Amino acid sequence: MLKTRIITIAICLLFLGVSSASFDSWMNKPAPDFTLETVSGQATMSLKDYRGKVVLIDFWASWCAPCKKSLPELQKMEGQYDDLRILAINIDDDKNNALKFMKKIDLDLTVLFDEKKEVAKTFNFSEMPSAVLVDQNGVVRRVFSGYTKKNMGQFKSEIKKYLKIDK
Repeated sequence: MLKTRIITIAICLLFLGVSSASFDSWMNKPAPDFTLETVSGQATMSLKDYRGKVVLIDFWASWCAPCKKSLPELQKMEGQYDDLRILAINIDDDKNNALKFMKKIDLDLTVLFDEKKEVAKTFNFSEMPSAVLVDQNGVVRRVFSGYTKKNMGQFKSEIKKYLKIDK
Protein backbone atom coordinates (compact mmCIF):
# COMPACT_ATOMS: atom_id res chain seq x y z
CA MET A 1 0.00 0.00 0.00
CA LEU A 2 2.76 2.46 0.97
CA LYS A 3 4.78 1.54 -2.10
CA THR A 4 1.75 2.17 -4.35
CA ARG A 5 1.12 5.55 -2.70
CA ILE A 6 4.77 6.60 -3.15
CA ILE A 7 4.69 5.59 -6.82
CA THR A 8 1.41 7.49 -7.32
CA ILE A 9 2.86 10.63 -5.74
CA ALA A 10 6.00 10.39 -7.88
CA ILE A 11 3.97 9.95 -11.07
CA CYS A 12 1.73 12.92 -10.19
CA LEU A 13 4.74 15.13 -9.54
CA LEU A 14 6.27 14.12 -12.86
CA PHE A 15 2.93 14.62 -14.59
CA LEU A 16 2.62 18.09 -13.13
CA GLY A 17 6.07 19.04 -14.40
CA VAL A 18 7.94 19.83 -11.21
CA SER A 19 9.49 23.28 -11.38
CA SER A 20 9.11 25.74 -8.56
CA ALA A 21 10.67 28.48 -10.69
CA SER A 22 7.77 28.18 -13.09
CA PHE A 23 5.26 28.34 -10.21
CA ASP A 24 6.92 31.50 -8.90
CA SER A 25 6.92 33.01 -12.38
CA TRP A 26 3.22 33.83 -11.94
CA MET A 27 4.00 36.57 -9.40
CA ASN A 28 2.49 39.95 -10.37
CA LYS A 29 0.99 38.59 -13.58
CA PRO A 30 -2.67 38.08 -14.44
CA ALA A 31 -3.86 34.70 -13.23
CA PRO A 32 -4.95 32.52 -16.13
CA ASP A 33 -8.69 32.08 -16.17
CA PHE A 34 -10.03 28.56 -15.91
CA THR A 35 -13.39 26.87 -15.72
CA LEU A 36 -13.80 23.65 -13.76
CA GLU A 37 -16.69 21.55 -12.58
CA THR A 38 -17.34 21.26 -8.87
CA VAL A 39 -16.32 17.93 -7.40
CA SER A 40 -20.01 17.14 -6.89
CA GLY A 41 -20.58 17.73 -10.61
CA GLN A 42 -23.49 20.08 -9.93
CA ALA A 43 -21.95 23.30 -11.32
CA THR A 44 -19.03 24.80 -13.19
CA MET A 45 -17.09 27.81 -11.97
CA SER A 46 -14.51 30.13 -13.45
CA LEU A 47 -11.85 32.19 -11.75
CA LYS A 48 -13.26 35.29 -13.47
CA ASP A 49 -16.52 34.72 -11.53
CA TYR A 50 -14.64 35.92 -8.46
CA ARG A 51 -13.28 39.19 -9.84
CA GLY A 52 -13.52 41.83 -7.11
CA LYS A 53 -12.71 39.28 -4.40
CA VAL A 54 -9.37 38.09 -3.08
CA VAL A 55 -9.06 34.44 -4.10
CA LEU A 56 -6.79 31.77 -2.68
CA ILE A 57 -6.52 28.87 -5.13
CA ASP A 58 -5.41 25.79 -3.22
CA PHE A 59 -4.30 22.62 -5.03
CA TRP A 60 -4.80 19.42 -3.05
CA ALA A 61 -5.32 15.67 -3.28
CA SER A 62 -6.76 13.02 -1.00
CA TRP A 63 -3.40 11.24 -0.78
CA CYS A 64 -1.68 14.43 0.46
CA ALA A 65 -1.11 14.12 4.22
CA PRO A 66 -0.47 17.87 4.78
CA CYS A 67 -3.76 18.64 2.99
CA LYS A 68 -5.62 17.00 5.89
CA LYS A 69 -4.26 19.80 8.08
CA SER A 70 -4.36 22.73 5.68
CA LEU A 71 -7.87 22.40 4.25
CA PRO A 72 -9.75 22.74 7.57
CA GLU A 73 -7.61 25.79 8.38
CA LEU A 74 -8.41 27.32 4.99
CA GLN A 75 -12.11 26.66 5.56
CA LYS A 76 -11.90 28.48 8.89
CA MET A 77 -9.98 31.34 7.26
CA GLU A 78 -12.58 31.80 4.52
CA GLY A 79 -15.25 32.23 7.19
CA GLN A 80 -13.27 35.05 8.80
CA TYR A 81 -13.11 37.38 5.78
CA ASP A 82 -16.15 38.45 3.74
CA ASP A 83 -14.27 39.29 0.54
CA LEU A 84 -12.09 36.17 0.51
CA ARG A 85 -12.92 33.11 -1.55
CA ILE A 86 -11.01 29.88 -1.42
CA LEU A 87 -11.12 27.64 -4.45
CA ALA A 88 -9.85 24.22 -3.46
CA ILE A 89 -8.80 22.43 -6.64
CA ASN A 90 -8.60 18.68 -6.32
CA ILE A 91 -6.21 16.76 -8.59
CA ASP A 92 -7.12 13.18 -7.68
CA ASP A 93 -7.52 10.73 -10.56
CA ASP A 94 -10.85 9.58 -9.13
CA LYS A 95 -13.20 12.23 -7.75
CA ASN A 96 -14.76 9.64 -5.42
CA ASN A 97 -11.50 9.70 -3.46
CA ALA A 98 -11.89 13.46 -3.11
CA LEU A 99 -15.50 13.14 -2.01
CA LYS A 100 -14.62 10.52 0.63
CA PHE A 101 -11.76 12.69 1.89
CA MET A 102 -14.03 15.75 2.08
CA LYS A 103 -16.62 13.81 4.05
CA LYS A 104 -13.96 12.43 6.40
CA ILE A 105 -12.63 15.88 7.32
CA ASP A 106 -16.05 17.61 7.06
CA LEU A 107 -14.84 19.99 4.36
CA ASP A 108 -17.22 22.73 3.30
CA LEU A 109 -15.28 24.79 0.74
CA THR A 110 -15.80 25.39 -2.95
CA VAL A 111 -14.05 22.32 -4.34
CA LEU A 112 -13.35 22.09 -8.05
CA PHE A 113 -12.19 18.94 -9.81
CA ASP A 114 -9.24 19.27 -12.20
CA GLU A 115 -9.87 15.93 -13.90
CA LYS A 116 -7.36 16.46 -16.72
CA LYS A 117 -4.97 18.35 -14.42
CA GLU A 118 -4.86 21.21 -16.93
CA VAL A 119 -5.06 23.97 -14.32
CA ALA A 120 -2.44 22.21 -12.20
CA LYS A 121 -0.15 21.95 -15.24
CA THR A 122 -0.63 25.64 -15.99
CA PHE A 123 0.61 26.68 -12.56
CA ASN A 124 3.33 23.99 -12.53
CA PHE A 125 3.81 23.73 -8.75
CA SER A 126 6.25 21.39 -7.04
CA GLU A 127 4.71 20.58 -3.64
CA MET A 128 1.37 19.53 -2.24
CA PRO A 129 -0.53 21.43 -1.14
CA SER A 130 0.31 24.57 -3.11
CA ALA A 131 -1.63 27.79 -3.28
CA VAL A 132 -1.90 30.95 -5.36
CA LEU A 133 -3.19 34.23 -3.94
CA VAL A 134 -5.03 36.33 -6.53
CA ASP A 135 -6.05 39.93 -5.82
CA GLN A 136 -9.36 41.61 -6.66
CA ASN A 137 -8.09 42.51 -10.14
CA GLY A 138 -7.12 38.94 -11.02
CA VAL A 139 -3.37 39.39 -10.51
CA VAL A 140 -1.26 36.71 -8.77
CA ARG A 141 0.23 38.32 -5.68
CA ARG A 142 1.76 35.37 -3.88
CA VAL A 143 2.48 31.69 -4.37
CA PHE A 144 2.83 29.23 -1.52
CA SER A 145 4.40 25.77 -1.70
CA GLY A 146 3.79 23.08 0.88
CA TYR A 147 2.12 23.42 4.24
CA THR A 148 3.39 24.63 7.58
CA LYS A 149 1.82 26.63 10.40
CA LYS A 150 4.10 29.46 9.23
CA ASN A 151 2.46 29.31 5.78
CA MET A 152 -0.95 29.79 7.34
CA GLY A 153 0.32 32.90 9.11
CA GLN A 154 1.72 34.15 5.80
CA PHE A 155 -1.60 33.42 4.07
CA LYS A 156 -3.44 35.51 6.65
CA SER A 157 -0.93 38.35 6.49
CA GLU A 158 -1.08 38.52 2.68
CA ILE A 159 -4.86 38.16 2.58
CA LYS A 160 -5.28 41.01 5.07
CA LYS A 161 -2.92 43.13 2.98
CA TYR A 162 -5.07 42.75 -0.14
CA LEU A 163 -8.33 43.02 1.77
CA LYS A 164 -6.90 46.18 3.33
CA ILE A 165 -7.39 44.95 6.89
CA ASP A 166 -5.02 46.47 9.44
CA LYS A 167 -4.90 43.64 11.96
